[in-house]
Amino acid sequence: MVAIYDDKTQGVIESNGYFILPSFNDHTDATFKASYIVASNIECTGKIIALFNLIVLGDVKASEIDVKGKFVCTGKCDVEGSIVVQNNIWVEAIRAKIIETHDQIIAQEIDAEQVKADGSIIVGKTFFISDAAESYKNILCGETVYGAGKVVAQAVFTAEPIDLDGGDVAVSTPNSSSNSENALCDIPPTEEELIELGEKEFAPRNDYCGFLDAAISKTYNNYDKQRFTQWRNVLSEAERVIQTEKITCTDVAILIRLAEIADSDYFRNWDKIDELFYTLDSHFTELVRTFKESVTCVIGSYPEWLQILDILCRYGDIISEIVYDLAFELIVSNLGLKAKFVTERLFEKGWNVHG
Repeated sequence: MVAIYDDKTQGVIESNGYFILPSFNDHTDATFKASYIVASNIECTGKIIALFNLIVLGDVKASEIDVKGKFVCTGKCDVEGSIVVQNNIWVEAIRAKIIETHDQIIAQEIDAEQVKADGSIIVGKTFFISDAAESYKNILCGETVYGAGKVVAQAVFTAEPIDLDGGDVAVSTPNSSSNSENALCDIPPTEEELIELGEKEFAPRNDYCGFLDAAISKTYNNYDKQRFTQWRNVLSEAERVIQTEKITCTDVAILIRLAEIADSDYFRNWDKIDELFYTLDSHFTELVRTFKESVTCVIGSYPEWLQILDILCRYGDIISEIVYDLAFELIVSNLGLKAKFVTERLFEKGWNVHG
């Protein structure tokens, strides 16, 4: 049985942007369609999905966990398969086959086969790893890291000596003197090899997160790492948006970024990515026709402005024309310019504005 918890669920209390669930009844699967605080243990034989933040004041037990926001568990978190969290993870103790997050992990104890974190991994006591642990920042342990696995991080700090079966060669940092034979990562694959990997191993099960995680871990190029990380964030947000009962997104920037991903060689043959793009393109087309004034294009900085404009000009031909025209107008208006003036100047240069 699948349990759905949203803003219409009976018996919950709303407070400061969260819905408080006093107690959780056992279910096969559970989906939280709003930010929730669960004031009890959670036990599922299947998967837990949270489209926003999930805070559990107790223990959690499930086969899988997928959280699009942050995940907090004040007790023990025991998962048979994978835990994938978009933001940070705060837990007392966590055991899982695979743990992945785009932010940091803070825990008293970690027991896993594989761990990947874009931020630091901070462990109050022990960190057991049987395969590989990777952080793009630092790993800090109040006691030690041990097990048969390998560790990759900018730096690894432990209060007690590291006790990995592979010894010193099992730890890889930028300043490591170990040779290439002992390195955790192999020679980075070519673009063609990554595309083939995605289409053969990940596209059949629509696992874009798994593919982009693999691409991030396999490439040494900082530009590609940042690009793949951004793509993963955009796709996760796009999927979260279309999974809501009624699509309410008004920020057209997500569609522009999605156009770059959908038209890239990496995802040309992915049905899931096409579905995400065309669903959002149809949504914004209807929104422009019926409530044009509600559409926005949120840009936080001048570099981001340049990036959004560049993407729109290169991939705008796959976006609905009326959406493109409004998006272009919104982007140039960020600099206090009129779209008509900018378009005329571009045509004077002989440049193609749309696509």
